[in-house]
Amino acid sequence: MNQKVSLQINLAPGDFPHVQHLLPHQLNRLQAQVNEIILTVDTQPGNGRFADGWFKHESSLKHWLETVIEPNYPVKIVPVNYTPAVKQEVARYFFNKDNIPVKDFRGGPFYAYFFGLHTAANDLVFHLDSDIFLGGGSPQWVEEAVKYLKDDLSCFVMAPLPGPPRDDDTLVDQRIIEKIAPFTWQLEGMSTRIFLMDRSKFKAHKLELDKPSLRMQLKAIIEQHDIAELPERLIANYIKSHNLKRIDFLGTAKGMWSLHPPYRTASFYKQLPEIIRQVEANNLPLRQRGFYDLIDEVCDWTEAREKIKQNRWWRR
Repeated sequence: MNQKVSLQINLAPGDFPHVQHLLPHQLNRLQAQVNEIILTVDTQPGNGRFADGWFKHESSLKHWLETVIEPNYPVKIVPVNYTPAVKQEVARYFFNKDNIPVKDFRGGPFYAYFFGLHTAANDLVFHLDSDIFLGGGSPQWVEEAVKYLKDDLSCFVMAPLPGPPRDDDTLVDQRIIEKIAPFTWQLEGMSTRIFLMDRSKFKAHKLELDKPSLRMQLKAIIEQHDIAELPERLIANYIKSHNLKRIDFLGTAKGMWSLHPPYRTASFYKQLPEIIRQVEANNLPLRQRGFYDLIDEVCDWTEAREKIKQNRWWRR
């Protein structure tokens, strides 16, 4: 590969129950395709569900990274730096501001996303959240994506196909703009869960900070979160305003595709090693094909659905 690529993965202490299984899966799939691997570990919990398990798993994550991951993979572990000087540097690079919010309006990571992208040594950055599954097993997907970015300057972000490919080459529950080629789609919006981008494009045009709806602003104030729109929506606005594209594609041979768990439950953690085995073996039910979220046939989500029902009953 002529152009160097950094793989950057976001981690937080509360993620440890799935990270201990999914991070080796992610690294095994991608380490040979990139020139640098950065694991950015968040150091500042917010409020609410994104802080669940933070202090319980903080030392376990640190010990596991030092004793299991660092000796076996060529990674660079970087704690997220919240000092004013570093925050200002990150804010200026992406927003041309002196400061940006720490968390989004839900209490989820905001600054940590941009810190991770900024920390990479290379402008080409392949970002993953810690809960993403990678199927297909292509050893050249990153190289193919980089070539696509180089050949089509209007393409801003690339991502693997959402869900394993269907025989009829369709997608389920995606906002499609157009089909570009076989198993290659231009989709609306943006997902910060998984993407490859050329970070240098922010030198010409900066992102614009924005706020969520008034209802979400009020909710954020009550729950003591920053009043900041989600990073993926800011980037989606950037793509739209500059007539750029998001392209999701499979690639050659078996290609690469991604899956995401819609919930995190004790049952999910228990089933996780088997789910990874099925993904790596490309052995998933027909109904999962073309669909991005793990379905009930792959993971038993009964626990999550019961909890949702209880919360709905309580709020009536």
